[in-house]
Amino acid sequence: MGRLQPVPVVGGAYTDETRPYDQQECVNYLPEFAENTQARSAGILRGVPGLTLFADTGEDAIRGVRNVEGMLFVVAGPTLYEVAADGTKVSRGTITGTDRVSMTHNQQDNGYQLVIVNGPQGFVYNTASHALTEITDPDFKGSIVTDFINSYVTHIEPLRKFWFHSDLANALSYLSTDEYEAESSPDRLVSQVVNHSEVWMFGERTVEIFVNTAAENATFERQSGTVIEQGCAARFSPVILDNTIFWLGNDGIVYRADGYTPIRVSTHAVEQGIAECDWANAIGMAWSDRGHKVYYLTFPDGKTWGYDAATQLWHRRASYELDVWRVQHLVFWNGKWIGGDAFNGKLYALDWSNFTEDGQPLVAMRRTPYAHDGGNRVVMACLELLMDTGFETLDGDQSVWLRYSDDGGKTYTNYRKKMLGDVHQYGKRIRFLRLGSFRNRVFEIMVSSNVKRDLISASVQMEAA
Repeated sequence: MGRLQPVPVVGGAYTDETRPYDQQECVNYLPEFAENTQARSAGILRGVPGLTLFADTGEDAIRGVRNVEGMLFVVAGPTLYEVAADGTKVSRGTITGTDRVSMTHNQQDNGYQLVIVNGPQGFVYNTASHALTEITDPDFKGSIVTDFINSYVTHIEPLRKFWFHSDLANALSYLSTDEYEAESSPDRLVSQVVNHSEVWMFGERTVEIFVNTAAENATFERQSGTVIEQGCAARFSPVILDNTIFWLGNDGIVYRADGYTPIRVSTHAVEQGIAECDWANAIGMAWSDRGHKVYYLTFPDGKTWGYDAATQLWHRRASYELDVWRVQHLVFWNGKWIGGDAFNGKLYALDWSNFTEDGQPLVAMRRTPYAHDGGNRVVMACLELLMDTGFETLDGDQSVWLRYSDDGGKTYTNYRKKMLGDVHQYGKRIRFLRLGSFRNRVFEIMVSSNVKRDLISASVQMEAA
């Protein structure tokens, strides 16, 4: 057999609608690139953290999570729970509705006011008195999304014509004079984010920035000359990450703010996928760990895409037998990331040492770039994968699966299976032999076993047919 030659295997997701052009996938893998030029390969596909059960509320779905200065609060089904470090929970009252809620908090007296809004209603939980109170002030118009700045709680009213804020340090009290409308464009408001002491109000076609000036005639004023001519498509898509804001634009493009300039970060392939979904229901989340800074964007009728600001590459998250990631709420609390399940009332700790999602398979898949020799027919004698092997697994199955397509992804071969090696059998060479001839080929590598699955490199031995 001839010499093995390296072929690219580390990369992101880029599945174009023209499959013979490119159909790369990266599911439940995080691409990383070597920061040391003497590393074994130029990069690695790192297995994502699994899900370890932290608490089970017994409700139908998690609707919202909030870290209130070290206290974890969760809206699950119709109930507000406070969750302790050992996963035990205490009911703190009823939050009506079934849809996702928006949550924020402020400081008051010896405790905090946790604010929860569901659209027509708003609720305030006092962490000192443990009282949950509905906001009944006649000047409170309802709220679809809430945030906090300089001791004021900000809201967008359900008709989306204006935004307003609470009295100072009192989320239960409001004045009708503390209301603000769009000034540069009459488009309806969609969402808001408070970032760097600025209130970003996202409209359907524009973004306006307000600042707390404490002027005589208004507490907030629009920042002069800072209208962003790019709207927002989804109420829950704007997220703060990597010292800036990411959001889904009204044109189906994902943007990152560079100062007051929207910068496109989505690819043509991701945008093709977004075009097939209901944009208004998109859900954004931020996750930052071990150098990765990921903006996750889930479309309930589509897929979950993740953009890693560290590598500027996209990948996908998908739970077992789903196209989306079941985690649709994320919060950093008590030194770990907690995820809320959109399909049941469970909370999970994101766990790098767990290779399942609460016992369900965590399926990692990489579909490679096309292997070809300019259209000439070649024969491939061997494909060798370098993976991290020799780790103990609970189910006793340590395997990797391979299949390939020679017709642009229209059909695939059956999967071939190879063992990753027994416990302590480190550095095992994983070889697939006698792979036949082709002109253009794409490989699909998949690991579903409860085992470490980091993919370091790939090499092939092939020659002209």
